Amino acid sequence: MGGALGRSRRSSPSLGVIYRRLVRRFGQASWWPGESPFEICLGAILVQNTSWTNAERALRRLRRAGRLSFAGLHPLPASRIAPLVRSSGTYRVKARRVRAFLDFLGEAYQGRVEAMGASRSMRVR
Repeated sequence: MGGALGRSRRSSPSLGVIYRRLVRRFGQASWWPGESPFEICLGAILVQNTSWTNAERALRRLRRAGRLSFAGLHPLPASRIAPLVRSSGTYRVKARRVRAFLDFLGEAYQGRVEAMGASRSMRVR
């Protein structure tokens, strides 16, 4: 017979299949605020355990300081990033996380978030 309650067992589509169907039908959602893929990544780090308002303040400060880019932030140690992201809360931890992200992005993708998005290993299957 079938599975529980007499239903036949059919395999469900994977999350990747569902995601691709939704993107084909509706296009990219583009719901996360940011002017660049790099800014979106930083925003995702800075918003952890705080409000978007506080993360946005930190992004504005980075922009005003001319540091809202890989090239602008990459030369800085975490100790110099921390004051720039202070408004995002737990700023020392977040500065270390931003530093780790910059190191990863530089080593694996030459500092280009777009290259990371195009990478086969980063795509949803």
